[in-house]
Amino acid sequence: MEREGPSVIPVEEQPVEISPPPGERPYFATLIAGLEEIVVDELRERLPDATVLGAVRGKVFFSSSRPPDEVLSLFTVENVFAYAGQICELPRTEDGLEVIEQWLAGLELEPALEAHQQLHGPYGEPSFRITAHRAGAHDYNSLQIAAAAGAGVVQRYGWGVDLDAYDYDVRVYVTDDTAVAGVRLTPDALHQRARVRHGAASLNATVAHAMCRLTRPTEKQVVLDPMCGAATLLVERNRLGRPRLMIGADLFREPLHLARINVAAAGVEAWLINWDARRMCLARGSVDAVICNMPWGRRIGSHQGNRHLYPGFVRELVRVLKPGGVAALLTQEKRLITRLVGRSGRLKIIREDHLSLSGTHPAIYLVERTGL
Repeated sequence: MEREGPSVIPVEEQPVEISPPPGERPYFATLIAGLEEIVVDELRERLPDATVLGAVRGKVFFSSSRPPDEVLSLFTVENVFAYAGQICELPRTEDGLEVIEQWLAGLELEPALEAHQQLHGPYGEPSFRITAHRAGAHDYNSLQIAAAAGAGVVQRYGWGVDLDAYDYDVRVYVTDDTAVAGVRLTPDALHQRARVRHGAASLNATVAHAMCRLTRPTEKQVVLDPMCGAATLLVERNRLGRPRLMIGADLFREPLHLARINVAAAGVEAWLINWDARRMCLARGSVDAVICNMPWGRRIGSHQGNRHLYPGFVRELVRVLKPGGVAALLTQEKRLITRLVGRSGRLKIIREDHLSLSGTHPAIYLVERTGL
């Protein structure tokens, strides 16, 4: 069944009002900033009875009556937390540290801990750590926030601190004058999947999954990743249902070797080919969907090299895509790709999602093949 496009949700400034309906437990998910609408779309599909409470950049807040293990079924998020509390009008001066300590000392973590215990079991004498993240201008840093919050938790619960073999990871996110706290439910970040072998510029799996969702996945599609690297996109596309045919290709043999290992480990059926993406050995109009993490000129390639690669690739994209077919392209070469798509005469950009990814700022461009 063909999926609808992502839902429109406003990405708000802090704070989000957390008022879940009766019987629903509040959560929040952290994600690659810029994927908020796609995450909400997946949330509504996988947990249709969940309530979306709001979104800020890098986080989506929601509530659900489903068991916590079902909440962890999302593929476009980094971590999922049982929501514990929020404060507003937090001082940005050093006085804010005392406010944070007092807040955690008075914060009831039991509802969030119950969700954690349903997943991981109870602990007799638990240990914990505080992980703090800060954004905005403050007279204190993340380590000081963690120390103040940890002192508050010790004051209330008397737990031991263990930074490595902890039982509970309590997270505190401070953004400007707002702080949000939660208990992490995901033992490892959800992007740590999809590959048993990593390439030089392997893509974050949650971003890969988001790209695949944008291509309107169906089981009848012929899907192509013309610069597949270690095959993260192919593995994530398979999570959305096996298409009729999936093809991965790369100019270099070493990434293709890693791709073969990864698709075999994930049980993915795909043809893997060694080629130049400017000269694809495919018939005209034979592909329904293209997914591609293009070279950005950072870890892989160069801007000068991309000026030679991108024009030939776009010409081939026009040739192999069926009319009405789509391509999800990730790149930081924004001017270059938008100029080439605009000049192609048969392609148009129908959606852009601008991300913040490991210190870089690429965009996912959803491109549609028009005409005959």
